[in-house]
Amino acid sequence: MKERIAPGHVYQAKLGTGIEWNPDTVTLWEGGEKMQTARHTTQSPWEYWYNLTFAESFPDVSHWWFRSAWTQKVRLTGIEGLMDGITPWGYMQFINEDEPAQIWTITEGERPEIATPFPPNEVQPVNLPLRLALARLVAGVIADEVQRDTWMLVTSLVQRDELETAFPDQTDTLPWILENITGCLRQEFCRLQGLR
Repeated sequence: MKERIAPGHVYQAKLGTGIEWNPDTVTLWEGGEKMQTARHTTQSPWEYWYNLTFAESFPDVSHWWFRSAWTQKVRLTGIEGLMDGITPWGYMQFINEDEPAQIWTITEGERPEIATPFPPNEVQPVNLPLRLALARLVAGVIADEVQRDTWMLVTSLVQRDELETAFPDQTDTLPWILENITGCLRQEFCRLQGLR
């Protein structure tokens, strides 16, 4: 299959990207242009995105992005200290050494909550795949499974056959949670897009 990336988020008129849901049809927009229209049988936008139906609607898309197709280098430190004596923190740096490092934290709880910064100009809470990838790096550093102070390539692109892994519909698939994410990632994906 030829590689093709496309936006998998709800249509954003200001950006001219995303998928516009209408009863019976959806339209894929890229760069302010209608690229494709497909039929669907979902009863609501929530059902459409929760069930990841966009992958069925546009089977020629090999990789999906969600408000951002960020792919760049990241490096992070191990634990640098404890905030308030109990919250581990360290540094995460994006792109290159000229970018200032930012802080990641892990808040203890029944399931630890990992908070990571966003890359420069990429504050997109809907981009859960990027947030998940960055949190996995933090968890990996803590478990000594990710090398510290080493540049690594990270992407927010999700291959079509990995969508269910990127957006699980259970809440206990990981031993930790993302900051401010209380439900399953698929539910949060819908909520963060303003779907009801």
